[in-house]
Amino acid sequence: METMNYAAVPTAKGPEEKGDLGFGAVVSTASRKRLLNPDGSFNVRRVGLPWSEAVSLYHSALTARWTAFFSWVVLIYLGINLFFAATYMLCGDAAIVGTGATSMGGPFARAFFFSVETFATIGYGNISPAGMPALFVMTFEALVGVLAQALITGLFFARFARPTAAITFSKRAVIAPFRDGSALMIRMANGRKNELIELKASLSFSYVDASGGVPVRRYRALALDRAEVTFFPLAWTIVHPITPASPLWALDAAALHEKDAEILLLITGTDDTFATTVHARTSYKPDELDWDTKFTNIFLPPNAAGVMSLDISRLDETQPAK
Repeated sequence: METMNYAAVPTAKGPEEKGDLGFGAVVSTASRKRLLNPDGSFNVRRVGLPWSEAVSLYHSALTARWTAFFSWVVLIYLGINLFFAATYMLCGDAAIVGTGATSMGGPFARAFFFSVETFATIGYGNISPAGMPALFVMTFEALVGVLAQALITGLFFARFARPTAAITFSKRAVIAPFRDGSALMIRMANGRKNELIELKASLSFSYVDASGGVPVRRYRALALDRAEVTFFPLAWTIVHPITPASPLWALDAAALHEKDAEILLLITGTDDTFATTVHARTSYKPDELDWDTKFTNIFLPPNAAGVMSLDISRLDETQPAK
């Protein structure tokens, strides 16, 4: 395989780079990684921002997986209560009065459970603060508890209310027989019970061209047999016919590897529940293409009421084309 000289990066885009999707000449050509990950994220790091903007806690809280989000909520909850339990301990042995420490697992455990009662405004009345230092700490914790609960409640609501497209793409694309030739096919399905309407698909072919002596990443739009659908109740197979006019014409797996090719798919549609535009994207590298293969049928026979169904768990199933 030919070795590309990525050190020589063009500084301006010529007419052929008008198909650039926004990656820019430097990122497109100099990056050694794929442009777009299968989950739709980009392989570009931003540095030089202030810590608060670089971390972007609010955005991270909205976009993190639910398991990660709940884990952070639990850690923050325990951390706050452990901090205030230690603070009550610093106020002295007589800072908390009521139920004996022995029956609650010791002085620190009693301080921790008192912090939980204060933080959550439970107030069973079996233990209480004594002395000005402990009362000041209790007052401050009550304020922290109100703000923290309001923030977490707001994040929960924002996560549920934020419209997103939960489109499940096939893990692999296939080069399958189509009409009198072949076609590149990608299958996808709606992962939620909500309805997506007015879906539009855009497919691009990205590759490194070293014919001019300097490697330059090119972008070519791939014409689709059907580029949009009005409704998306079941599954949709994106089909690009490989004709003599296609950029994929006469290319095989070895040629795609040599060109460091990448197939980029962008889906745009409207979430009928929120009447809001949503997006989904993914990409496929040459080793994620199956040749002379076709997707298996995932539709199930109609039930007694005549309702069609599909088995999304079989979205990735393929079979030999012949």
